[in-house]
Amino acid sequence: MSKKIAYGGILLSLNIILLIMVNVLPINTLFLLGLASLPLSIVIMEWGKKMGFIFYIGSVLLSFFIMANKAQWLLYTFSFGIYGLVKYFIEQDRSFFVEYALKIISANLLILIIYMILKSFVYIPVNIITILIFEISFIVYDYMYSLFIDYYNEKLKRIIKI
Repeated sequence: MSKKIAYGGILLSLNIILLIMVNVLPINTLFLLGLASLPLSIVIMEWGKKMGFIFYIGSVLLSFFIMANKAQWLLYTFSFGIYGLVKYFIEQDRSFFVEYALKIISANLLILIIYMILKSFVYIPVNIITILIFEISFIVYDYMYSLFIDYYNEKLKRIIKI
């Protein structure tokens, strides 16, 4: 049990370090937010969805205090941060096309929530080009997330030996 808590703490600290880097580096914000979402998948794979949810809540609470830009915090909270859980629930014995349809619908709903919250504070241009860029970027993000999960299961898990 203590190994589990220690490893979870290390993953949470890695998550928070990546989110601190969002404050420090003005470029590659979306890339860093995407990287910060990956430790959640490790927690879900190792200890299940309940611990994954607890990890997500801890990550959101800690990131609220360390992220200076609350718009980026909202983006992390409602899209990148929760995506590991969304992916876990969607990828449950469904066909490839149904999975991707559900993933795209959920991504659009989550980004719509963020847009509705931020539109009164920040001007966000929305047109067909930004929507297409978002859809393509999301598909690439999901693919890279899946590659990370495969890499973890095939190589990193043997090295770490939890």
